[in-house]
Amino acid sequence: MDRRPDDLEPARAGQSDGPALAALVHRLTLAPPDLFEPFVSASALVADVAVSLDGTVLDRPTLRALDADLQAPADRASRRALVGLVCWLVVDPAVHGTPGVRAAAAGAGGLSGWFLRVVEGVQRVLAGQRPEREWVQADDAREELARAFCRLGGVLPAGERAETADDRWLAVSSAYQRKVVQAMAVEAARAEELAKALAEQRAKEAAAQYANY
Repeated sequence: MDRRPDDLEPARAGQSDGPALAALVHRLTLAPPDLFEPFVSASALVADVAVSLDGTVLDRPTLRALDADLQAPADRASRRALVGLVCWLVVDPAVHGTPGVRAAAAGAGGLSGWFLRVVEGVQRVLAGQRPEREWVQADDAREELARAFCRLGGVLPAGERAETADDRWLAVSSAYQRKVVQAMAVEAARAEELAKALAEQRAKEAAAQYANY
């Protein structure tokens, strides 16, 4: 079975350490409930965070593209919540001030460019995978979002090797685990069909043998 449940790039050896996974997970438990309310404008929040990170004022094409993503007919509430949670993670100086994040941001044209890449990616990878509030209420969901955040940001959770980060991502990825369940169901159906075919063949052989007596 394909070990790539989505279009996330695999972690690479040599990637810089980002924030500690435990710190990201803990911060998600502290996320303001307002982030899940429909009156909160996720695009305005993104624009404010970009300014706070490095003074970048998002231009109209960028804002229009962001609004188009957030207003997609499918999983609209999920997209809004995920983007709000990414904003919540990024504004923490312990996150955006990490040397690994700074290095990754340098390759993305600055902190705001790096941040926008994560904002776009989290919608593509996680939107619709879980109920919105589960991302802060369930242990495995918080870890999934924290690991997706690191992968989309091009950093490793602090202290992890690339191979370890890959394996642990697959262990919590909703998309990958769904593929595992689907593959198991397909294999079970094939096994059942084979058993049925073998039983029918044995019955035919027995009938033919009986007819020869």
